[in-house]
Amino acid sequence: MVELIIEHWSNPDGSSHFLWSVWRDGKRVEMGRPTVDAQAAEQAGGQWCWRVLKSPPDRITRL
Repeated sequence: MVELIIEHWSNPDGSSHFLWSVWRDGKRVEMGRPTVDAQAAEQAGGQWCWRVLKSPPDRITRL
């Protein structure tokens, strides 16, 4: 199973960013750079899945 995880990080200065990572069978296989919003992170992670794994993620989890 391939899972795309979107993480929301809040920084001490009040700013925030979103990170994406792709996990296959419980092991992280890729992690992206910070993005400005959850939609951009999901899009970047989904594009990576299509480009590298040749399929969409089986599940998307937002933390």
